[in-house]
Order: sequence, then C-alpha cells, then structure tokens
Amino acid sequence: MNNPIIERYFSKDVFPRIKRDFKFLVDKIIKSGFEYDLQIRDNYFNLYYKGNSLAKVTPQKTRDRYEILIHAKFFLGTSAANDARFHPPPQEKDNEEKGKYVRLTVPSSLLHVLFQKEYLDQFSSNIKEVGFQEEMTFEQMLITDNVNNPNLIIIDRQVRERGREIRTKIDLLGLSRIKSEDYQFCVIEVKLGNNPELAGKVVDQLKGYMQRIDKDFDAYKNCYQINLRQKQELGLIRTNLRPNIVKGTLGIVVVGGYSGLAEKAIGKLKESRLPDIRVLQLINLIDISKAI
Repeated sequence: MNNPIIERYFSKDVFPRIKRDFKFLVDKIIKSGFEYDLQIRDNYFNLYYKGNSLAKVTPQKTRDRYEILIHAKFFLGTSAANDARFHPPPQEKDNEEKGKYVRLTVPSSLLHVLFQKEYLDQFSSNIKEVGFQEEMTFEQMLITDNVNNPNLIIIDRQVRERGREIRTKIDLLGLSRIKSEDYQFCVIEVKLGNNPELAGKVVDQLKGYMQRIDKDFDAYKNCYQINLRQKQELGLIRTNLRPNIVKGTLGIVVVGGYSGLAEKAIGKLKESRLPDIRVLQLINLIDISKAI
C-alpha cells in the first residue's frame, strides 16, 4: 500500500528487536495490572503512565541502540538523571510535543537499567505531581479494566493520522464485536461529566473521526491487523482473539463521574446523536447493600 494514511506498527526488520529487547518491559506492564501501557506507533512506541507518555522509544539504525525521549519534568531529579551511564545531553525542544525533553541514546544492554522498578517509580511519581490530568487518568482506567474484554478490544490511544493537519486525536480506538469473530472499529471519546465539550462539540468530533475511518477503511484495517498481531506476539493482547475487521464504524462517548453536572448535557447528546453514536454514563454510585 503506497503512503498509507495511518501506519502504527513496526517494520518486519525492527519488530524482532523489540520482541527480544523489551520482553522484560512487557512483563513489567503485565505485572502492573496494565497501570503502564505500551502503544505501537510508526516504528517506535510510547510507554504511558496514567495517560501521560512516560517515554518515546525509537530504534536506531545501529542495531543495539535506542533513542529514548522523556519529558524533562518526569526525568530530572530522579536517580536515573544522576546515573553516569546515561549522561543525558542538555534539554532540547521536541518538535512533536510542547515542552522540554531529555534525549538518551541507550544500548540494549542498559534498557533494564533505565526501566528498572526504582527509576520507573520515580518517573511515575513525577508524573503524578506535574502531569496529572483527571480525564487522562479516567482513560487509563478504562484501558486497564477492559484488558480481558473480548467484546471490546482497545487497540490504540491518542490516534492521529499522518499527513493531515488535524490537531485533535482520537482518545481511544477499539474493535467492537458484532458477532462471532466479526468486529467493527469503535471510536471512543472519554469525557468527565464536568467537561464543557459534552454540550455538543464531542458529537462533531466523533462524526469526523468516524467518517475518516470509513473513508480510509482499507488503510485502517491493514494498519490495525498488523498492530494487533504484533501486540499479541508481545503478550499485550490475548492470542486467542482473531478479529475479522469489517466495515462500519461505531462511536461512543463514555462519560464518567460528576453525574449532577453531566445529566443535562447527556440529555442533549442523546437527542442530537446519530444511530451509530452511543452514550455510556458511568456513575460512581455507592450501594452498600452490594458490599461483600
């Protein structure tokens, strides 16, 4: 396929390196109960914690080295920043995201050191202090709680196409089971009940995302068939799932918390939505009678 609009997977020559060099990190992600999250991009991956990108990891042409980009606010002041084996260069502006980042060139032999529990805990602690966003944390909770859901496989987050000047990203992209092994793409927008976008903007966003997937369905299907297979080989998604991705895109707005503020906006959403757009409200109601 020439110049696909979306390509979020590893090339055939890179993927064996990722499987070999990051098996230990995948094991940590699984043991964490998926509190950490790994998402494959265009020949690199992002490691997330509480919805924030903790690290961007890109294989270099030199076969045993990786470029690792970590936000300065997450990295500085940690034991890793004082580890003489890394010697990070001065902070640099990254062209892809706002803010200052530390770039590290790390040989495969030191990956275990950089991503050891002590350093990960310190990066995560900094994220909690400076990168905490309630809605992104809610998004991470949805991913974690649906890891073993065969009816909705969450396959990506913060999805952006290449070559298009579109600032917004799809919060979560999933595969929703229709019947047997047939699945359709499911665009999931995650909003807290106090988000003003619930007043109507979110529906327009969803429509736009769904139309783009329908228009470039073949590119999306090819991309996520490979993405899904690679995640299964890494051990991040159950290997017994064999989704056949069929045409038709579903949209869903998942609304969490702040039910008193959300009800009026949700009512308007239900009136204005299309048949293939749904609204799911999650309410944190405490029912003591159901306590074990």
